Amino acid sequence: MNAMSSWYRPDPLTRDLIHLINARRHEHGDPSLAIEVLQALLDQDREHEVLTVLAALDESMAEWLFDLLAEAASSCLMEDESEDSEMYGILASFELSLQANLEYPLKLKIDPVETADLLRKHLHVPPGAVITVEPRLLTDSTLEFLSLQKIHDHISNLAEGQPRQTIAARLHPPVEATAFLFFEILGVPDTTLPEALSEDDCQAIMDHLVSQCPEVAKAPQLLEAPNYAAYALYDAQNAVRLHRLADETAAVWHDLEGPVRSRTVVHLHTQCGNGVYMPVWTDLFDPDLPEDHGPIWTSPDVWVFTADLPIEWPGELLTNRLLAEGCTRFENHIVEATDN
Repeated sequence: MNAMSSWYRPDPLTRDLIHLINARRHEHGDPSLAIEVLQALLDQDREHEVLTVLAALDESMAEWLFDLLAEAASSCLMEDESEDSEMYGILASFELSLQANLEYPLKLKIDPVETADLLRKHLHVPPGAVITVEPRLLTDSTLEFLSLQKIHDHISNLAEGQPRQTIAARLHPPVEATAFLFFEILGVPDTTLPEALSEDDCQAIMDHLVSQCPEVAKAPQLLEAPNYAAYALYDAQNAVRLHRLADETAAVWHDLEGPVRSRTVVHLHTQCGNGVYMPVWTDLFDPDLPEDHGPIWTSPDVWVFTADLPIEWPGELLTNRLLAEGCTRFENHIVEATDN
């Protein structure tokens, strides 16, 4: 056997991703080519590989890849040979606040046709573009079951002319009082979304949604411009994962014997990493045990997206949840931060 045949060779997409990252470091990267490579990786169900790379990059590079990954997952080139120029499809979302006292089971229903007409007017989409809308608002716990690959498959299928399918077949109760309106914009010349909405546009959109879905809290001042749907997944996964970590930690703490529970200290760990994608975990320490004993329990890691969020954010959320459970002895540890 030729010795050369036993060499390990990265597959072409891995090689392309490495090349694009190195090109970006030297300030001559091609965002369009990077998006094509990321979309090809998602098509091959290799989202985890991209997230592993994201966690390993320095902050500047990670933020660059984070935003490109969101655009890659939420958009695609449409297949239409009759068009003289390239046209795109985009899966976008609005984040909405829900009423405080929700009644279950949730409905969160909206009229997709009326809502599409409303968005077409107030997002000022170009003539000829088509908007389609998910018939229900989606909660954070519903989105947590999805992946970047699944939302990319969804917009890709629409761009290929396939009938629209609902994004989620079942609604799950929200962890936080938040829901997301998902909609598609098909047939636009680029993948940009409005960076801001006028006060009148926000008011009109909010009035419509509240009239359609009384579970939505009327707060037009909190309505921000739509964003790529991938960012909604990031936010939803953050909320659900951190609340589950808090629930698991509180449950273990409650199960301790009374004297042990009263003296146990909860350590909340945030891995500094690159400030974009990092693990968070908790330990329970009994101070009466020898120092070399270590924790009496350690949680599994949960990975959260922290781009544009303060490094203290995961610890603050967990601290507030634990305080609500009656746990008052805890410490926040930001791992590898020089001043901690």
